[in-house]
Amino acid sequence: MNDTNAGRRRLLGGLAAATALPFAGIPAASTGSAAAGKERTLSKDARVGIAIVGLGGYGALALERLSQSKIARPAAIVSRSREKALQAADRYGIPADAVHGYDDYARIAGDQRIDAVHICLPVGLHAEHGLRALAAGKHVLCEKPLAATVGEAEKLATAAERAGRVLMPAYRAWFSDPVQDAIGRIRQGTHGRLVSIDAHKGFPMALPAGNWRFDPALAGGGCLLDIGLYSLQLQRWFAGGLPLAVRAVARRGDDPRYAHVESHIAWVAEFAGGVLATGSASWHYRNQNRVRIGLESAWLDIDPATPAMGERVRIGLDAPPRIEEPQFPLRDQILRMYDAFAEACLGRSEVPVPASEGIADLRMAEMVYRAAFG
Repeated sequence: MNDTNAGRRRLLGGLAAATALPFAGIPAASTGSAAAGKERTLSKDARVGIAIVGLGGYGALALERLSQSKIARPAAIVSRSREKALQAADRYGIPADAVHGYDDYARIAGDQRIDAVHICLPVGLHAEHGLRALAAGKHVLCEKPLAATVGEAEKLATAAERAGRVLMPAYRAWFSDPVQDAIGRIRQGTHGRLVSIDAHKGFPMALPAGNWRFDPALAGGGCLLDIGLYSLQLQRWFAGGLPLAVRAVARRGDDPRYAHVESHIAWVAEFAGGVLATGSASWHYRNQNRVRIGLESAWLDIDPATPAMGERVRIGLDAPPRIEEPQFPLRDQILRMYDAFAEACLGRSEVPVPASEGIADLRMAEMVYRAAFG
């Protein structure tokens, strides 16, 4: 445990006690709605030009999805490998002079084709590159978590507010129809009071030693920040705030890859109204991606819970006892996320997922880590 504690310090240091936040999706004035009411540099008829920052596995996927948007478009690529970036640029019709390196943010500032950036870098680099993009006058969409620490995330939110630019965590699960349906059922009391939330996310880790996910300086944490964030955010969204108390256990296992980061973690959290939430994140067990919501007169399963599309929902009901399987349109969450982000950049809508959501996830992660490691 002591070895792993060293990897937690960046997250735990200097964090304030967690307090309840506004319901997910409603911008908090000081932490997420930076663009609201601010001057725009974009024409309302424009397509928002987005630079993909980081061309790893997810960056390549994001570029492919972005190319399908009718509101946004891939405008540039920022990558360490110019050769790889040029190949991708040619595939998506991006000019060669719109391919930049990580030391080229001065060029980004003057590139009028770029309105926003999507940061797809290791977690420990999110704050640095987000601040540089905001200083360059660009809107920022940032992969989860928003930063490695609450303090870094708050600096990003403050910088976005001052710059009058959108800062949005790339929480594609917010654009899931089944997730929104579940939130609506809970808020409306369709099946009575919310009682429990059980959420788990895991897969067998196959990446080799040396990958950035095993370096606390780049990852911020282990499996909790990598994949457990999905379970944390579902629990917060369904419960409507942050937990009041958390208990947790964690392990590394014997694999040397996990010398400084946790590879399995589980928690029990108590939310307002007596709602109990259990959850886990793991790089050990067979693929799991599920959530079960316990209500007074029903249970609701989403399994898989947070794929990019293709969620399956089952609802257990009484009188008469039955299981229903509501059907939802097959809609790509990543593409919907890009469209919603672009609408906010254009000033046509509020930021759908404000920066306060990213800060709240980090606050809950801090509570879990503190409960597990002290």
